[in-house]
Parts: sequence; structure tokens; C-alpha cells
Amino acid sequence: LIIVDNSPTNFLENFCKEFNIVYLHAGKNIGFGAGHNLAFNNLSVKSDLHMIINPDTYFDGNEIEGLSQWMHKQTNIALCVPFVRNPDGTEQKIVRNIPTPASLLKRKLHVDEDEIEINHHEIMDIPFAHGCFLVFRSEVYKNLQGFDEQFFMYMEDVDVFIRAKKFGRTVINPNYTIYHEFRKGSAKKIKLLLIHIASAIKFFIKHNTINKR
Repeated sequence: LIIVDNSPTNFLENFCKEFNIVYLHAGKNIGFGAGHNLAFNNLSVKSDLHMIINPDTYFDGNEIEGLSQWMHKQTNIALCVPFVRNPDGTEQKIVRNIPTPASLLKRKLHVDEDEIEINHHEIMDIPFAHGCFLVFRSEVYKNLQGFDEQFFMYMEDVDVFIRAKKFGRTVINPNYTIYHEFRKGSAKKIKLLLIHIASAIKFFIKHNTINKR
């Protein structure tokens, strides 16, 4: 387990040492993707699977062990997400279509959330899902060179899903569940909204979707 601390002070260091957690103190907010790349690049021994886990998620360890064992056998899968619930137990709809400028604007205006309904009883190929809990094959993450660090925050999960498809399937397995306290920061804070807009522009330019509807 590796924790990357993007805060200015290393107040988590002693806590991590107590539990034999690898602690990396960035000293400043280097961004979501850069932080996870830092963690991966500092692994002394890389396992077959690499998990990206948000600090606002929680789960039963048996669920993750089961998901890991299942993923080990699925050599044609590059990237997987579990079923995600809100803290109150309701389904959190994390699967969406690859956004276009028009669909992203509709989401921000609450005209169309562009969510994809999943089958709760079978593994399903998906365009992308929010990056609160991602399970990569480590070799895939290495070949991708991790997240694209031009995205400070937002859209890096969409981008990595698109690129991961070159190495295998991207799926959701609803047989394993985690919980996520989804905060929708960019819908509440103007600074985060501006970061989201900047990342969206970079994404649409990179993937040549600036004129798609």
C-alpha cells in the first residue's frame, strides 16, 4: 500500500510508518494523475495488478480480494471497476459514454447526465467510469505510462480508459462492491469548475472531439 500526500506538510508520515505503509510526500498538490504515477514509479516490486483508490472510498477487504482473484484469471481485461454504492447504499452511477463538448455541457446544465445503465448480474464492457477505484493490470499501466499528467484533475480517467482499450477490455464487474462519498466538487466550487473546463478543453483537443456532438 502506497499513500501519496499532496499536502504541504508531512503530518501523515508517522501514521503510515506505524502501519508499514509506503509514504510519499509530494510537498504540494501535483494533481491526481501525477500523484498516482509517482506511486507506481516508486514501487520496489510491482504486483500483477495495480489499484487506484480514492481516499473517499471504503470497502470490505474480502470484496477486494475476490475482485483481485477474479481479475488475475481474466488476462484479456486491461482495466476493471467494481460496483459502486453511495454511503446510504444506493447505486452510484459511475458508467458513462465518452463525453463530447455537447454532452459535457448538458451534464453541467443537468439536462442529460449521459449515464449508462448496467446489468447488475453480468460483467459488462464499458466506455469509461469515474476513477474512484480502478484495477489495472500493472503491465498495462506501465505501457500506458500511467495517467497523462497534462490533466491536473478531471478527464484523466476518461483519457486513460480510452488508451487502455488498446491493451484489452475495460469492464465493470458488479459482483464486487465498494462505497464512495461522491462530492461533485466542480459543481460546487468555481475554482474546481475552471479546472474541469481547462481539462475538458485539453481532452477534446487531444482526442480530436472538439467538433463532435
